[in-house]
Amino acid sequence: MSRIPRKLGDVITAWLSSSGLEKGLGKGRLLDEWESLVGPRIAAVSRPVDVRGETLLLEVEDPAWRSELSMMQERLIETISERQGLPRIRRIRFVASVMSRD
Repeated sequence: MSRIPRKLGDVITAWLSSSGLEKGLGKGRLLDEWESLVGPRIAAVSRPVDVRGETLLLEVEDPAWRSELSMMQERLIETISERQGLPRIRRIRFVASVMSRD
């Protein structure tokens, strides 16, 4: 039986998907790319801390910003959805922050 050569990237992608590691990579990318997704102003007052299922847990510095970002929730979800390789997010749960002010 002859084998057709496959691109290494395709082999790695298939392996990551079948092993379940792909979700972890997407979550890591979301955490790493937060500032480029939302911009420096929002990134300065918020921090993604976890993805549980299709819910993003977002730590927010103060109640006023939690309220503001809550009103922007749909736009944030759309922004995340547009970026390839990130986990599917349907909800954002805002949590109180333990972020330090520098």
